[in-house]
Amino acid sequence: MQSAIVHLGYHKTATTWLQQQLFPSATSHDYVPRQTVQEAFLKPCGMHFCPEQASEVLSLHGRNRPVLLSEENLSGYLHNGGLHGFLAPEVARRIKAVLPDAHIVIFIRNQFDICRASYAQYVSGGGTWGSHRYFETARKVRGALTRPWKAPAFEFEHFEYDRLIAHYDALFGRDHVHVYPYEWLRERDVLIARMQQDLGLAIESLPPEGSRANRSLGAVGLAMVRGANLFSRQSVVNKHYVIDLPGSQALRHGAKWLAGRVPVINNRPARLSPRMQARIAAHYPESNRRLMELRDLPLEELGYPL
Repeated sequence: MQSAIVHLGYHKTATTWLQQQLFPSATSHDYVPRQTVQEAFLKPCGMHFCPEQASEVLSLHGRNRPVLLSEENLSGYLHNGGLHGFLAPEVARRIKAVLPDAHIVIFIRNQFDICRASYAQYVSGGGTWGSHRYFETARKVRGALTRPWKAPAFEFEHFEYDRLIAHYDALFGRDHVHVYPYEWLRERDVLIARMQQDLGLAIESLPPEGSRANRSLGAVGLAMVRGANLFSRQSVVNKHYVIDLPGSQALRHGAKWLAGRVPVINNRPARLSPRMQARIAAHYPESNRRLMELRDLPLEELGYPL
């Protein structure tokens, strides 16, 4: 009998493409919209979660096919370190209580790229801080922001993948936890075939090649959007702004639209500083080596820090 599938991220690993183009094409499972997944697993306060209510929200009873859930925030929000790492274990407990036999899907990405993409996402979402302030908030601020349990900010620990994978292994069993490097999307159809075999997933029709949903901004485009964000207090917590202008959201979206469609603006890719790259290179090797003990993955070939 087929089991439910729960895809829980990470962020910046083609989640939008999976949610908008691949998973809705499944014929073996009922794809559940993200908003419903959030309502079931993320909206209830810590002491208020009820498995029976979550089952009702997901309409689990009376379905002819198992459900397929996809929501990257189940692994924790990237800009606040998954609430200092507290969110992911609680979400795992909730999923186990509602879907005890589920197959868990975790996409990972080499940390040089996922950290760079996280900062780009921060700016795209309204951020104005420079990359060093974003990555090292506790070193750049005073007061509550230096204490992540009070005012969480980005944390490098969030992308220590082995810890989350080992936690789900303990709950669901290794055979039910499937880990896919984002880099395998270079051979997209091979990856999809592997997922179909691993998960008992049937896809009616594959999305066309080159149909990835989100495109990264280049260095100039990122600077443009960051400048436009100074005129809005939305939509991230940790930022500066000059004035909150009426229609400022339209200004931000206009800057993103222009930056994404004028080739000269995106010719030079956005890169992290050598100091930040060195920080990433020093932080993740131990975690990645532990991950290679958990899974036979060619992380060195894929550019992961080792």
